[in-house]
Amino acid sequence: MRAPLSRGRIRQLDAVARQRPLPVARRPCVKGAVMVLLERAEVLEQAAEALARARAGRGSVLLLSGEAGIGKTRLISALLAAEQGGRLRVLQGRCEDGLAPEPLGPLQEMVAAAPGLARVQSLLERQAGVADVAAALLEALAMPHQPTLLIVEDLHWADDATLDLLRHLARRIARLPVLLVLSCRDDALAADHALARLLGELPAEVCDRVALRRLSAQAVAALCGAAGWSAAGVFELTGGQPFFTAELLACPEPEARAAMPATSDAAAWLRLGGLTAEGRELLETLCVVPGAVSQAQIEALWPGAEPLLRACEAARALQCRGDRWAFRHELVRQALLTRLSPGQQRLHHAAWLDAGLRSAQRGAGVGALARLAHHAAEAGDAERLLDLAPRAAAQASAVGAHGQAAVLLGAALLVAGTAAPALQAQLQESWAEAAGREPGQAAEVIAARHRALVLWQRAGRIDKVAMNLRCLSRLHWLQGEAALAEQHAAQAVELLQQRPPGEELAWAYANRAQLHLLQDRFEPARLWGERAIALATRLGQREVLSHALNTVGSAQLFAGSNEGEAQLERSLQLALQAGFHEQVARAYCNGAEHAVVFKAFDRAQRWLTDGVAYVRRFDLDVWTAYLLGLQAQLRLKQGRLDEALALAAEVLALPRLSTVMTLPALSVRVLVGLRRGRPEAEAMADEALTIALASQQRHRILPLLLARAEAAWLTGDVAAARSWLTREATQPLGVGLDTNPWSAGALAVWRVRLGEPADLANERVATPWLLELQGQAAAAAQQWLALGLPYEAAMARLQQAIQGDEPQTALDDARRLLTPLGVRPALQAGQALAQRLGLRWAEVGDAGAMPGPRELTPHEHEVLALLAQGLGNADIASRLGLGRRTVERHVSTVLVKLGAQGRSQAVTMAWRDQPR
Repeated sequence: MRAPLSRGRIRQLDAVARQRPLPVARRPCVKGAVMVLLERAEVLEQAAEALARARAGRGSVLLLSGEAGIGKTRLISALLAAEQGGRLRVLQGRCEDGLAPEPLGPLQEMVAAAPGLARVQSLLERQAGVADVAAALLEALAMPHQPTLLIVEDLHWADDATLDLLRHLARRIARLPVLLVLSCRDDALAADHALARLLGELPAEVCDRVALRRLSAQAVAALCGAAGWSAAGVFELTGGQPFFTAELLACPEPEARAAMPATSDAAAWLRLGGLTAEGRELLETLCVVPGAVSQAQIEALWPGAEPLLRACEAARALQCRGDRWAFRHELVRQALLTRLSPGQQRLHHAAWLDAGLRSAQRGAGVGALARLAHHAAEAGDAERLLDLAPRAAAQASAVGAHGQAAVLLGAALLVAGTAAPALQAQLQESWAEAAGREPGQAAEVIAARHRALVLWQRAGRIDKVAMNLRCLSRLHWLQGEAALAEQHAAQAVELLQQRPPGEELAWAYANRAQLHLLQDRFEPARLWGERAIALATRLGQREVLSHALNTVGSAQLFAGSNEGEAQLERSLQLALQAGFHEQVARAYCNGAEHAVVFKAFDRAQRWLTDGVAYVRRFDLDVWTAYLLGLQAQLRLKQGRLDEALALAAEVLALPRLSTVMTLPALSVRVLVGLRRGRPEAEAMADEALTIALASQQRHRILPLLLARAEAAWLTGDVAAARSWLTREATQPLGVGLDTNPWSAGALAVWRVRLGEPADLANERVATPWLLELQGQAAAAAQQWLALGLPYEAAMARLQQAIQGDEPQTALDDARRLLTPLGVRPALQAGQALAQRLGLRWAEVGDAGAMPGPRELTPHEHEVLALLAQGLGNADIASRLGLGRRTVERHVSTVLVKLGAQGRSQAVTMAWRDQPR
């Protein structure tokens, strides 16, 4: 075991490692006047108003953004000072820089100083998931007589779990007595950064965004006067940057003007020149640590440090936060850090690592594993990094900080080249698991799984090889690569069947069953699912059991057997009881999708209402998108095309969705576009069909092909329509495909409409389609109306007219059904049919064009009027006595109906189209 580094030894090595001496100001600087807060009164008033609303139970978010040193922290300090002594609970935490921040670090800091968060603290100590922690925090914040100012600073360094926690809180804050103040830098925030995504998702009606600006020349001159400085040249030097200005003015003017520091770093270092050599040495030791450090930790490395700490506090380099010390400003820490050579930095990191590990051995409760891993990485200590990083990553993943887990494991992989194959394999596998939770890295995750697979083969771990094959199967399916998904799934089962049966084999069976279901092979799905059920039951593996019950029940339902209802319900209840969120969401999705496809709209709405409520409660955003896509499909079938389009637009605007999860919403946009004759519809249809074909899922492909055939038929191009159906028949979708009665009927009817044989030898057909095939189009139309599908009823009426069964009545009814839908191609086809039959048909006019204000519903007119007054969704909801989500839907529908790109354009169009 290596000997720990003593303070004396550090000094010895430090002297050797130094590449340049530390500069000292020519004379000790004296502390300047306290910087006055200028040009921030408006923001403070805004914060005070938000606090007043929070005290009344109407919470909101105040987002402070700007470059480093712009004054975010100082503004928060002023806000706290203004509220001092008031009946307000303050919870404050900061995010920290580093290799991978401590998971939920700001909340950890809050609970340490807030006895009222005991339950939250207990969950944090048990490393509970972020959903449970968020629920406990909401409960603690919901007390109406305890308004709270909750502050999270430096959000640009936040871990994933902290961002998820804040997302959960922001979505519910309107009904809490809380003002949530967030601060972040915005000068180097990439568009795909996790924080950028969160900021884009903050509800506009509860979030005030304040971008702080630099000080004006007049404000800088006022500060110079307060500090006893001449204002000449100061604004030109600092550009009004508050931190740079403050650091400069904190020094005596003669020394500062003689040195004339060109940057804020140089100004900060000039001001610290008045510290003793030992004080500067302590700051150098501390500056390699991101975030706050307890005094006990400092004393472990630097015994008797308190007088030096107080001197650094007096020099405004450090500040004390309870029993923890931190740099007063991150820019001060960075100013010191940049003056250390790489060798010096490595020595200090090694010292902190040694001290931390010694304290851990004594059970002294030092810093988190993530910080120790950070020191190991920066010290270049590969052996310790390979030990610490996987443990810190497991801790991060447990609470939902998967991005930080991936960073830690990635650091370990960089130094694992000579490690044993089993360790390298586990690191690759764990990295893929963590990184796979975030979108945009599918190719890298798949490559890591393949590397893990090869390494596990080398280590002789067939069980691990099979597990990675199963995971690869899922990854390829999500990418729409069905053939590879099938291949890897089959290989996993083949390998595992050569070993004693266990949990992994049960999952492999369940995975094969799911792939068969997704490709409409209902009988194989049932058989593989029943194997998984039997093995999972024997092993007591409840999640596998829930998954397989879902698959078997869904396969039976889509095959037309109601026996599947009991299986699906059992799967749902088992998942709800055990808290298997993904299995719960999957049950709601499959139940809703079956009800939509089988035209059981009341049941579909129940599944969707319960499902959306559940996934929103736990912020399962990917599943929310899928369920909203199904809701859009339901609205389309019900003839509520504008609502369908608004829902689809909401889904397709969401970031981080796989192609497969966008298909329900994308299909709605395509069908509405084709039925309304929109010029962009064909390009959208091509895009959707490309995705669907790659997935090889017939229930995704067939509706798109039928929609193209219908669109061609409505224009009279029967040859093109037939070509789309021919394309359906020649798709290499595999063997053993089943077709549900509704899809089989749709395909058969369209073949007959195009003058081809139906070919129904082995198919069961749903009643409305069967009636039309039997020459009873009028009865089919009645069935469609009874089920609640006006467009399909109208199309059946057109067929009734073609069949010569009361053609004028049929045409009148078709026009009555089609006109409110705005489906111009169908209306034009009806008009052409009427002319061919010598019957009457009203003029089509502008049917199918996007409606103007006169076509809005009464509620939508009210919403538009309030939008014109500049009201946000929350105020509109309050004014009309509606729910916020209802108002959001009304606003989306208004924008869609008017063809407006935003609220301002909608209001402009409404005024433009007003009768004069």
